[in-house]
Amino acid sequence: MEKRTPIATLAALALVFLSGLSGCVTHTEDVTNQAPVLDEAAVVNHIPPHIKDREGWAEDIIGALAAISKTPTAERTCAVIAVIQQESGFQKNPTVSNLPQIVRKGLEEKFSKLGMLATPALAALLSGKAPGSKQSFSERIDGLRSERDLDRMFRDISATYKGKLPGTFAIAGALSMLLGRGSLNDLNPVTTAGSMQVKVAFARNYKGNKDLTDSDVREQLYTRAGGVRYGTARLIDFPAKYDDIIYRFADYNAGMYTSRNAAFQSMLSELTQANLTLDGDILAYDDDGDPKDFETNTLKALLAFGAANDISAWTVHRDARREKEEDFEETDSWKAVREAWEKKTNKKAPYAIIPNVKLNSPKLMKTRSTEWFASSVKRHYQACRARD
Repeated sequence: MEKRTPIATLAALALVFLSGLSGCVTHTEDVTNQAPVLDEAAVVNHIPPHIKDREGWAEDIIGALAAISKTPTAERTCAVIAVIQQESGFQKNPTVSNLPQIVRKGLEEKFSKLGMLATPALAALLSGKAPGSKQSFSERIDGLRSERDLDRMFRDISATYKGKLPGTFAIAGALSMLLGRGSLNDLNPVTTAGSMQVKVAFARNYKGNKDLTDSDVREQLYTRAGGVRYGTARLIDFPAKYDDIIYRFADYNAGMYTSRNAAFQSMLSELTQANLTLDGDILAYDDDGDPKDFETNTLKALLAFGAANDISAWTVHRDARREKEEDFEETDSWKAVREAWEKKTNKKAPYAIIPNVKLNSPKLMKTRSTEWFASSVKRHYQACRARD
């Protein structure tokens, strides 16, 4: 949600009109360079007129594009604006309705695994105070208004109990069992942050950040410039042959290249008769975006396809690990599946489809999907382009 990446670079295609409402683009750098470059006043005018400090937001958008060596064309500018509008409504530190109730319910559900010790263990954890604070963690929950407040509180909990869990021996043992091989950091529910709700793991692993702590990165995301900078990189800074910008918005929500890979899954499913979820992932990933040692149904189907088409299991595994890269399109697996599908159907293989990913969050009134997210962002994008 590496899930919650980019308007990109590829070899030149024919110049396409950047229609204010179409959203269809080649995403080829040589083409984009021919599009008019917006000055700061033009970027300001693309931001909805009711937004406060449009000049400040425009400066940060232009700076974020410059940081990834991109110029502020209308397409790029509106793509960034659309995501900001969808994710936060132009709030650098978004507030969350009913946040105290959401947090308590989430903690109670997580601690329920401890059975009879759940209530005393949670009470012991929340009874503590961060050094220098007059409020207990339980009292701080009642005053939570934003994700930054929540994030800082959980970081304080982790720092306060570092090396020693609270409560009696039984309570400490129960907490240790709950955390398993993890730590109190794993209780922190904030995995996306800032005005563009960037995945913290993405920002933490971003180039140039290896010497920054997790806390340093999170605090950057809660600044307006930092949130826009990392969000713009996540959205624009990778190449893909998408013919509609909606696929970039889907990738921003579901993960890099998930729209491209969902089309690959769809063809593989048809070829192997495997009932696959078209989520855009061949492998399974942990919260930090690292592959798990686990064979998904898609990987099993690809191995079966490979066995029937003289592609070794070693090659399939190697190719699958490149699914989050542009050069997955150069692998034996990619080429063989597309060729087999075209031969079977006598049609041109699709490059991308919207991935089928369900979105569940306490902040959402009901279950949504990546398709809903991408369509909603594209409407914001179209409104922005209409301001051309």
